[in-house]
Amino acid sequence: MLLFFLFTLAYSVYKFKFILTKNDIVFLIILLASIIFSDKYPVIIPIGTEVSELSVSTAITFTVAFLFNPTLTIIVVVLGTIISDIITKKKWYKILFNTANIGTATGITSLFFSKFYNPILPFTSPQNLGVVIFGAATHFFLESFFLYLLLSFIVNRPLFSFYVENIKFIAVEVLTLYPLGIVLMYFFKYNPLMNAFLLPSLIAVYYALQRRYVIIQETKNALFAIAEVVDKKIPDTIDHTKRVAIITEAICNELQLPLSQTNEIVLAAMLHDIGKIVIPDFILKKSDPNDDEMEVIHLHVIEGEKIVSRLSLFRKGAVIIRHHHEKWDGTGYPDHLKGEEIPLGSRIIAIADSFDAMTTQRYYRDRVKSFDEGLKELKACAGTQFDPNLVEIAIKVISQKREELLKLMYPILQSQ
Repeated sequence: MLLFFLFTLAYSVYKFKFILTKNDIVFLIILLASIIFSDKYPVIIPIGTEVSELSVSTAITFTVAFLFNPTLTIIVVVLGTIISDIITKKKWYKILFNTANIGTATGITSLFFSKFYNPILPFTSPQNLGVVIFGAATHFFLESFFLYLLLSFIVNRPLFSFYVENIKFIAVEVLTLYPLGIVLMYFFKYNPLMNAFLLPSLIAVYYALQRRYVIIQETKNALFAIAEVVDKKIPDTIDHTKRVAIITEAICNELQLPLSQTNEIVLAAMLHDIGKIVIPDFILKKSDPNDDEMEVIHLHVIEGEKIVSRLSLFRKGAVIIRHHHEKWDGTGYPDHLKGEEIPLGSRIIAIADSFDAMTTQRYYRDRVKSFDEGLKELKACAGTQFDPNLVEIAIKVISQKREELLKLMYPILQSQ
């Protein structure tokens, strides 16, 4: 990445000299300050159980690439990036990567504009608009590609699928920012004072995107709070969903599932028992429920699906929650699905849920299985209760997560 940046900078310095006018200096100061300020307040984007950041400065750096020659463009965006990263106290290696990444993407975009944009033609001519739109695609691709190239290497995922999966999460935000950048270009080129009227729009976009995140996050927090209440209704199940989510995510990662699918399954794991909120406590806590009471307990998967399916963000996970008590041989509930009729996420959660139930103290059981006994039980039930293709993978990742899981278990297991 650093080599790409140095080459882009060296080529720009060699090919382009620049003389600054007073207006240019004023514009540069305004744009530099805008980059620093907007980087200090990034838009938070939820990506499953994680979050990412997208800065409104994307629109501004894109505008800089259009207005100035490549050498000046690189100097401005690099300076803005370094200052904003120092202000936000990023690590030195992140500052180095961000500087090289943004400097390269914006520099190459500026080189593209200097080569293909025709200043004789109107900005709104079909040729120039095509150049600007293609420049936006170039800028976005370059800035995102190197980031996801690095991340795909870190998490050991295929680059192409990892890139596509991540891009889908930020597509709406990107489609908002680049049109704003194009409007900024137009105003700076023909009537710079009009940007004063555009500033409220930039602020409004920032708060709209930020509000979207807040609503999504508050919805998640509300559901997770309900799931936590369910865990705490019965002392034996405290931290149960956390352990199930840890195992579930580890299995998904070992399978190298697409990021969106992994997030979907892990969210379902975190909410898999949420339907128990409607089950009466005296039934949940009963050590020997009768057949009628067991039927009521079995309803928690259907109730969980109902709760979660009301929210579009979790709708896909609702189906996974409904079927996480199905069994490979078709003897599970509620729909007696068998084999691969059962959603993959449900099959994964079934293993994680059962292992945790076996290896933690429960009010209805006299003896807890040890960690190793739990693993043996998973193997013994492969092909009947569990997907045999997933059991070996589950045993591997659960063994790897042993210490992390034991810390969340009861003291009786922490000494094993």
